[in-house]
Order: sequence, then C-alpha cells, then structure tokens
Amino acid sequence: MVQRINLGSCRWSAACLTAMLAWFAPVAAAQGSLFQIVWVVIGEASSATDQQPAKAGRQLFTASDLVSASLADVTVEQVEVGPVIKQLAIGERLCLTEMSIRTTGPGKEPVGGAPLSISVRQDHKQRLGLKRSKRNICLQPTEGGEYPVRLTSMLPARDGTMRGAQVYIRVGGDKSTDASAADVP
Repeated sequence: MVQRINLGSCRWSAACLTAMLAWFAPVAAAQGSLFQIVWVVIGEASSATDQQPAKAGRQLFTASDLVSASLADVTVEQVEVGPVIKQLAIGERLCLTEMSIRTTGPGKEPVGGAPLSISVRQDHKQRLGLKRSKRNICLQPTEGGEYPVRLTSMLPARDGTMRGAQVYIRVGGDKSTDASAADVP
C-alpha cells in the first residue's frame, strides 16, 4: 500500500512531521533487517563424567537417548566450557575433546554425559576449517578473526529453557597476544 502526503497543504507542523516519519519508518525498518546471524549445528558433545572425559562428534545421541533422559527427569541447569577464550594461530588445530565440558543439575550436582549440540555461525563455517568424525570435531581456522562456538544442552532446565555456554576462538598470526586481558561480550 502506497501512502501519499500532500506537502503543499502541510505547514511543517509537528503533526505533519509525525506523518512523514510514520510513512518512512517501514522503509527504514525493512532496510535494517537485511542482515541476520544464522547458527548451524555442526555436531554433538557429551559432558565429562568422573570416569570419562568429554566427547564430541557426529550423531553421538539418538532420539531414544534424549527421550530416556527426559523420562528420567534429567535436567541441565548450567553448562561450563573451558577455556572460554582460546587463542590460536592461523592454521593451528583445536579439537573440542581437548576442552573441559561440564554440566550441572538443579542442586549443582554434576550431570555426566549430558547431550549438547555444537553450533557455529554460518558465515564462519568455511573459515573454521571444520574436520568432523564420529569421535571428534576439530577446528583449524584459515583466516584471522574471532569465532564464537556455542554448546547448548539438549535437555531442558527445570524452567523449560535450554542452557548453554559459548567459547571464543581468537585467531591471529601471532599466539603471543594475551587473550585473558581482552573483553568478552
């Protein structure tokens, strides 16, 4: 629908300016929403237990595994991944099984083997140099930059939300940069 404003009869009053702004607002809103960040799932992980380290790979869990955990009333209240910031040089490799992945339940008790999905930004996927197998997911970035990686629980918390953690992979030509001093959003 096209609206027309007759500027000849308008004396630039506040009402007239309001009408013009209302007419231009949908155009400005449409132009502002052209960019969208899309996250894509690249695999799964399971949190560490007392006996086993964390696992990462493709198709670690079946639908029946998730249903069984839900029926057993297993909930994940917190996901912790360390280090939160990992500094890499271009071409250096990081495998997710090298990271500390822990989950806790309602009473802060550890929930070992909790299913997690791993996702990255779609526009970063090519530059991350992903290598995925049944047993691990490795990143070998080909360009400098900061690449967030999300780990999200596949089991809900008590309030029904899905909890997660985010890791920042900072890639540059030189590993000597002090990542601990940098701000993390």
